[in-house]
Amino acid sequence: MRTRLKRMLGIALATACLGQSAACTTDKPLEEPQYSADKKLTIGAWVAPPPDFINEQTYKDVADSGINLIYALYEDADLNALKALQLAEKNGIQYLVRSRAASSVPEDELDLLDGMFDDYKNSPAFGGVLVSDEPGALKFKKLGALHEKFKQLLPGKHFYVNLFPTYSSLDQRDGRTYKEYVDEYIQTVKPDFVSFDHYPLMQGVDGPYTKEDHLLNLDIVSNASKKAGLPFWAFIQSIGFSTAGTQNRDPDEKDIRWQAYNALAFGAKGIQYFTYWTPSSDGAARFSKAMVDADGTKTPLYDAVKNVNEEILSFDQIYLNYDNVGVMTFPVDNAPANLYTENRLAEFETIKEVASEQPVVIGCFQDKNGNQALVLVNYTDPAANQTNKVSIKLDGIKGVSQYDKDGHTISKTSGGKYEVTLQPGEGKFIMLLK
Repeated sequence: MRTRLKRMLGIALATACLGQSAACTTDKPLEEPQYSADKKLTIGAWVAPPPDFINEQTYKDVADSGINLIYALYEDADLNALKALQLAEKNGIQYLVRSRAASSVPEDELDLLDGMFDDYKNSPAFGGVLVSDEPGALKFKKLGALHEKFKQLLPGKHFYVNLFPTYSSLDQRDGRTYKEYVDEYIQTVKPDFVSFDHYPLMQGVDGPYTKEDHLLNLDIVSNASKKAGLPFWAFIQSIGFSTAGTQNRDPDEKDIRWQAYNALAFGAKGIQYFTYWTPSSDGAARFSKAMVDADGTKTPLYDAVKNVNEEILSFDQIYLNYDNVGVMTFPVDNAPANLYTENRLAEFETIKEVASEQPVVIGCFQDKNGNQALVLVNYTDPAANQTNKVSIKLDGIKGVSQYDKDGHTISKTSGGKYEVTLQPGEGKFIMLLK
């Protein structure tokens, strides 16, 4: 595969030089850094097919969508979960068992957990246990004790806890600021990764809009995770719903792509969809349709998510070799409120100048050998259907290797300048070639 890629690169560069000055033919060919293909981005999803729909076709559909980790909701640690594990294994995906009993075990009676997961733990598809969703800070001490016990019983498996978003209340976080809440979780529970949810796609009386604290939430979690040396997983809103007088709009493919690339720009090592299957509406929320309707019918969101997943999985084995250095946002002067982050990266060695017609997010990355990469995102609300012309002056960069919705391209820069027109919701992963 790598040999073929280099051959195609040589052909592309030779073609690009036709009709140009003879000096072009003497340029050293651009070479991409080479990485092994042993890394894979976690692509999870809340709400696995419910008990009446646990069958070979529904689990094949999960795998075909690009999701590689599915979370139980309606089935507890029971016979339905065992059946789901078998089907997940057959389709090459992981499955998180939900256990209400495990999460309710008192802190001083943790021995009750012994043997609780013996029926599941030997399955290759057993990814771990969904323990707690959106806990307050007062629950962290118990979760820390549970995690210690889980590491003894289920080494290498996910102890899955998902945190509140920035727009949660002080009462929900037990009086902590959001930053304190995230830091205390990391220090007390000592997780293997940090997961949080934030659903930014809104519909108001004046039309669609996005939450102003979307980037701030990514920024706080990314920064805290980075300091602790932990990966983080971010949720993607893949369903519309109404709660407490607010309306989260029905997303489309542009919205899905926009959220996914924003998470990647901040260095996410996992993206998660809320939701895969359409959950039942309850007193707190009324749901529209997710990737799969309540009766098992695929909706247009299924293909939208599948397209974005396939796009990201075409470069995840490369992206995961890079560490996030920070995130730049533009414009800087008179920037709209929704570009605000606490830890904005002021400069990046390779970037000398950025000009953009609309708000843009630039995630800056570097691998262990000093190779650099960017994740570029048109930050205008995808519902506004605005393109965004971006120009970046790069120092010492001769070309770029670019992955996006149109595939993979390699091109030289002209005078060190990279110019692109980003479509609504569009993001790109770009390796900088010296």
